[in-house]
Amino acid sequence: MTPLVAEIVDVSALASVIAASLVAGAGLTTVFSVVIVCATRAAEARRSGSVAASVAFGLLAAIAVLGFAALVAFGISVMVTK
Repeated sequence: MTPLVAEIVDVSALASVIAASLVAGAGLTTVFSVVIVCATRAAEARRSGSVAASVAFGLLAAIAVLGFAALVAFGISVMVTK
């Protein structure tokens, strides 16, 4: 890097922010994908008459929704405190 850019931009802090945003974005996307898959499988299991599978997938979907909400709340708290 040129010395001028190094004086203006804290490159290590910028790299840290980029890495954290990539991890957070991939994490939120993955957790919400689990919500969608589990909810879909719960509905399919309910239609096919498998009560145990429907309840299991429903519980997994609910847990994933709680995880998603917790991650969103954590992200908001981090933004507000900085």
